[in-house]
Amino acid sequence: MEEEISLRELLEIIWKWRRTIAIITIASVLIAGLLSFFVIKPTYEATTTISVSDITPQTGFFGSNTTVVLPNQNSNDGSMIQSDTADKDLSYLLSSILKYQDMTVNTYKEEVTNPQVLLDTIKQLKLDPKRYTLDNFKNEIDVQTIDNTNLITITVKEKDPKLAAKIADAIAANFKSYIVSRNNRQTDKLIATIESLINLQNSKIETATNALNSTNPANKAEYEQNQTKLNLLKSTRDIMMEKYNMLQLVKASNLGEQGIMVTSKAIVPDKPVSPKKSLNIAIAFILGLMVSVFVVFFAEYWKSTSVKVENK
Repeated sequence: MEEEISLRELLEIIWKWRRTIAIITIASVLIAGLLSFFVIKPTYEATTTISVSDITPQTGFFGSNTTVVLPNQNSNDGSMIQSDTADKDLSYLLSSILKYQDMTVNTYKEEVTNPQVLLDTIKQLKLDPKRYTLDNFKNEIDVQTIDNTNLITITVKEKDPKLAAKIADAIAANFKSYIVSRNNRQTDKLIATIESLINLQNSKIETATNALNSTNPANKAEYEQNQTKLNLLKSTRDIMMEKYNMLQLVKASNLGEQGIMVTSKAIVPDKPVSPKKSLNIAIAFILGLMVSVFVVFFAEYWKSTSVKVENK
């Protein structure tokens, strides 16, 4: 028949070993207190808040129905036809070629810890590159979006509270500079593309002009055809120039300067976020109590089983 242990016996065991339980529990609390107050260095958090907005310029033109000059595939005389169908619309075509990357709040969030931003911050603040590697540095930075807003928080953890605030502000500033620089490079690339298209169109216009000048006005049909071709080529170039001028305005406006704003600079924290001294001591007390009770019950069990073995 199995032996049953009553609640009274359990309480008697605990009372019997009360000094051991107290010693282990107090020791756990003292160790946690020493670590929290004297060994573990406090960690501080500083937060910078920025607002972002999608100011990606639209690459479409003012006209939605652009007439395009196309070769006449059904004729061998080099005649041209006009097309205003949507799938061949020049405005639509150029909008697809000359396109900026769409930037959402989540996209901006991921770009905050871009390696270039972190490297610029390390260099600007003259941080130790051996300690502040990209991986280690990124782990000290927490970037979050605030729900249903266009706000992004940049939180930095550091042992030095002043350094934490400096890093948070520097990251925000370098992130803004990075976005502006990247957009400017994209704009320059698009400008170079449209310039090459304009130059090509100018060559076509020159050829069409020469063809028109060499045409006998008496040949009314041919003259009107060449005149129409030249007018359409110039119209197409005007559309390209419209796009070129728009890109120049985008470049002059420093796209990104208006799209990213620091709404709240980091404040030097006066209280550490860790270690949580009271919480550590409370946890140590509970763990110490649990471990000590387990130890005394195990010791009592071992003692009782040893006596039974000796009696046999």
